[in-house]
Amino acid sequence: MRSYTVGNIDAAEQGVYTSFVTRYPRATLRLDVTPLTFRGDTSRTGNRPQVSFGGMSPVSGRLDLRVRSADTLRFFAQSSSSPGALSVEDAQALGAVGTNTLDLDAASLGLTARVGTRYVLTHALGTSGLSLSLRGGVEYDPKPSGTDVVSWRGTTVRGGIGVAHAGMGTTLGSSVEVTQSFTDSLDGRNQFPGGGSVNVDARMLHVIGREGMSLVSLNAFYSRPLNIERPNVRTRLIPIGDFMGVTASGALPVGPLSLLPTMTVLRESSRTGSTASGTTTRRDASGTTAVTALGLSIPLGRHLTVTPEGGLAFGSVGQTSTSTSVIRNQRQTFRDSIRGRYLTIEISLRD
Repeated sequence: MRSYTVGNIDAAEQGVYTSFVTRYPRATLRLDVTPLTFRGDTSRTGNRPQVSFGGMSPVSGRLDLRVRSADTLRFFAQSSSSPGALSVEDAQALGAVGTNTLDLDAASLGLTARVGTRYVLTHALGTSGLSLSLRGGVEYDPKPSGTDVVSWRGTTVRGGIGVAHAGMGTTLGSSVEVTQSFTDSLDGRNQFPGGGSVNVDARMLHVIGREGMSLVSLNAFYSRPLNIERPNVRTRLIPIGDFMGVTASGALPVGPLSLLPTMTVLRESSRTGSTASGTTTRRDASGTTAVTALGLSIPLGRHLTVTPEGGLAFGSVGQTSTSTSVIRNQRQTFRDSIRGRYLTIEISLRD
């Protein structure tokens, strides 16, 4: 369960996240599906009429095959979401809180089907635990029919390079990946902005103590859009822009239980411009959200673990729009606070 308040806009969602994972000596199979419901305001002004809608995220499957000692070949596929498209009112409700710094599973509604494959080639550099990886992949989304709002990526190609080091109790890694999608606007109803992105990430995992029961993890990332064609779409409150974040988490044993604290800070910023009928408009937008969470892992026997987790989110989002023409200059600004909370209960069954 999640709920957010952005300025005077309220939004909430509920979902049941279901995953099935089975492992073999040289393969891993994973299936995921999430039925969910969403309720939110459709306007920042006036009486803010609310809409409610629900459905199911794409049913996705992934098969990872270990090729040679460390290389991985991945095949994956997903159905379209149910419903496969959103009405204009539903898209407006998502857009009233639509920023990358807010975690909303309802954004998975309106996604098209997808198939793809990726390959990761890993090569050890000496005997010090250092390794180099090269990766590449291609994905294909069939073109959707109809007139409602969808998110369609068309054909996407990606490639990247990474380096990792596994030492005594500490694992370090970093990678760079570039993507490019080939799609079109679907006459204005496609919510995917087009173009591609360059993505950079860095990660660290440190094991504390000889028994390895305590863990500390740090992760950071930066994503920059490339050749964006449609930065302003209905499901977004602010235009799509640079997105970055850092997460610190840990696992601390308390008797048979484990405390799972997490702290995440996310930021998105963008600058867009357009000219129409002699008027030039520039939009500078940004949003920042911090999330603190605490979970408790409770083992109930050898095969069952229950993990409740609660978290709070706070931050702000805003935009300044400046219009310039021969006759006059006009400036509009909004800056809204972000408040949110969530509660999850994870039930894990293992053979």
